[in-house]
Amino acid sequence: MFSPPGVEDPISALFDLSDRVAQMAPTVRRMYRYTAVVVVLFLLIMLLLLLLTLRSNAVLAILAFIAIVVSVLALSLLRETDRFFRSFVLRHRAIRLLRDAEPAAKIPEGRTPVERLARYLAQSNPRIGALLKERPEALQYRASVGGIPFDLMVSAPADRGYRFLRWGDPGFAVVARVCAEPPGVPELERFAGELRTAARKTPGRLVRAILLRPQSAPLPEAVYEFSVGHPVELAEQRVALEIITEGADGSYDFVPHVLGLP
Repeated sequence: MFSPPGVEDPISALFDLSDRVAQMAPTVRRMYRYTAVVVVLFLLIMLLLLLLTLRSNAVLAILAFIAIVVSVLALSLLRETDRFFRSFVLRHRAIRLLRDAEPAAKIPEGRTPVERLARYLAQSNPRIGALLKERPEALQYRASVGGIPFDLMVSAPADRGYRFLRWGDPGFAVVARVCAEPPGVPELERFAGELRTAARKTPGRLVRAILLRPQSAPLPEAVYEFSVGHPVELAEQRVALEIITEGADGSYDFVPHVLGLP
């Protein structure tokens, strides 16, 4: 009996469909930018028309005002659509990385835990790897952001359009701090508060925050629950409190396992 395509392996079919949608991301981004430019130009023209006809022609002024309101609503809907599609692409990247990843993430060679983590981030994340090849200075050890110290920071600055208009590439920042002993919930809460302060000063949007443990002592259950269930609420997004432990078997242990960011 003939089966419709995808019935034999529906999970693979779903992945293939998601891949095809994700491949349209560059085209969708160009469409969004072109449409946004057209709407902004129309909005400026209507503003000019409103100023010119405010006293001489009340009907045209009212129509121009209505067009301005519609343009603002259209821009708002465009931003929400773009935010949704960005979220979809990020989720797709995370799922694909998890599907293709090795069962256990091997710890790379390095003199210190922080150096090994930096190499792992460059090897496991294509965007970080490409950034560090092009701009090695994007990786900083013992960085201070807004007076908050970190043992490692990888950052790509936001472009001017995003800094001033929240339109464009927001950049990204990944920060990490070494935690010699198993942290407690108060330490995680304090770290979360420091992240909220530092997030306002990072060159790009803070997307990952890591506590690095060189010792493989077991995590307390309360710490595990807090890390998994209490992401840090920032101005524009939520960031997981990621705990990475160097295991005695030469592999990393992740709580929670964050993929696809940045």
